Amino acid sequence: MNELNIRSAALEPSTFNAENRTISVVFASSAPVRRMDLDGAFEERLDMTQPAVDLSELIGGPVLNSHNRSDVNAVLGVVESAQVDGERGTATIRFSERAAAIMSDVRQGILRSLSVGYVINQRRVDKDAATGVRTITATRWTPKEISFVAIPADSAAKVRGEMMEQTNENEIRVIAQIAGLQADDLIARNLTLDQARAEAFEAIKRRAGPPIRSAQPAATANGYDDPMFLRAAMADAIYMRINPAHKAGEPARPFIGRSMVRQAEEFLRLRGIETIGLSDAAIVDRALHSTSDFPLLLGDVANKELQQQMAAAPAAIKQICRQATINDFRNRYSVQLGQAPTLMKVNENGEFKSGTIAEGRESYKLDTYGRIFGINRQSIVNDNLSAFSDIGRLFASAAAQFEAQFLVDLVTANNGIGPVMSDNKKLFDAAHGNLAASGGAISDTTLASARLALRSQKGLDAKTPLDVAAKFLVVPAALETTAEKYLASIYPAQAANVNPFAGKLTLIVDPRLDAKSATRWYVAADPVLFPNIEYAYLAGSEGVQVETRAGFEVDGLQIRARLDFGAGALDYRGVYANPGA
Repeated sequence: MNELNIRSAALEPSTFNAENRTISVVFASSAPVRRMDLDGAFEERLDMTQPAVDLSELIGGPVLNSHNRSDVNAVLGVVESAQVDGERGTATIRFSERAAAIMSDVRQGILRSLSVGYVINQRRVDKDAATGVRTITATRWTPKEISFVAIPADSAAKVRGEMMEQTNENEIRVIAQIAGLQADDLIARNLTLDQARAEAFEAIKRRAGPPIRSAQPAATANGYDDPMFLRAAMADAIYMRINPAHKAGEPARPFIGRSMVRQAEEFLRLRGIETIGLSDAAIVDRALHSTSDFPLLLGDVANKELQQQMAAAPAAIKQICRQATINDFRNRYSVQLGQAPTLMKVNENGEFKSGTIAEGRESYKLDTYGRIFGINRQSIVNDNLSAFSDIGRLFASAAAQFEAQFLVDLVTANNGIGPVMSDNKKLFDAAHGNLAASGGAISDTTLASARLALRSQKGLDAKTPLDVAAKFLVVPAALETTAEKYLASIYPAQAANVNPFAGKLTLIVDPRLDAKSATRWYVAADPVLFPNIEYAYLAGSEGVQVETRAGFEVDGLQIRARLDFGAGALDYRGVYANPGA
């Protein structure tokens, strides 16, 4: 609804003021203009009353060369004033000194064609019960700019004169003869050339029936008539251009090397929308607003790049966590089973004795996080694939940073001793046997104490040893060099100098820990064997998910990145903390 529309405007050379470089124009009127949409032909009318027209952006707005909004050199002047009287809108425009050549052509009557660009904010649709003709009235609309154009949206955009009216009448008679219409009727109704052509086209189409194509577009067989199959093939081809290392599948072969504009054109053709004579910008506009397939295609491309970048930018601290999926947004209760009871000899009567398994309950839930960002229409028209790669890189990095910070905040909550568990104690607690009695720097002694503490953990029955093996040493960036020294493989001359931890622990460095404490360090077990921290995504939506639509707040494509994510502490028996020194 908020796409930029254009229609003709009337130029009055007699009002040219050479001293002030100004001229008066009629930028719009309430006269109907014949247009087409997916439902066929309709008449568009503009409500020319003051409440309906918002002139705030037109007054002081630009006078452009052919609606070119991307180049400052295309600005020919400025709209100094504008007003409406219920029937038409008039404006005074002033030329820039840079536009001397254009101004001279206007003054001599060589350049006669004008067009106004406007946005419809609110509309009313009426339908004539007798004729079935639709009339769409813009009840709230905003003119944005006025442009000089080589060929206007319709013939009314030219300075009228007797010779021109006679030429138009002759052309209308030729059009009517070809289409089998009454020429006098078209002329009596004061139709413009474009309006006459539109009626002729409709008449020919009604007589001919559905169009028959002598050559099918590329995407018509082998499953390409399935929109999802087609989008996947096109996205695969586009992504191959973004990432040359990617090997596109066989279905993508017909589309490899095609620009995004040509892909948009293919979608329009498959929907029966003609693209002959349309500019690349017009093709992109129609593809964005006439069908959901093209925005979804671009979303598929963005998602491919995003997932690729996500895989290349994992959060290091995830290595001590277990990944899971959750079906909904309710609290996830993770049941932690204790050790099974000791096996007992079956007596001579074949009787098995019963035992019990202790349970613990910890919980957390998913929440939704996300942002909306845009790719402008110019990037799509210009086939700027870097827009997609940049978005994938930036948002993949942002998602990885977010997840890592979420996990760090969880582990370091409550001044570094972690979240409250179901036993009302913090994750790291002396009663849990996983917190150093006093802080100490990384050394043989402190690492040995950490490893012993894990090995000494008992099951939920408080009796059975779990034999938890230490696997990871987690440190802030400030301790990276110190940790590397203690984990390095050294071949000493004396047995007493052997490093017992060489090759035994995997180092994880996370600079986010420094903001919490530059001295605190942790030891953790393999999360596959002893899951202590768990993070999860919504089932079917693992990682960042991308959704797209034609832009309303931006002129182009809006992309929404959404992450359904959560994390919680499940157990304390596979992690150990030392406040450091």
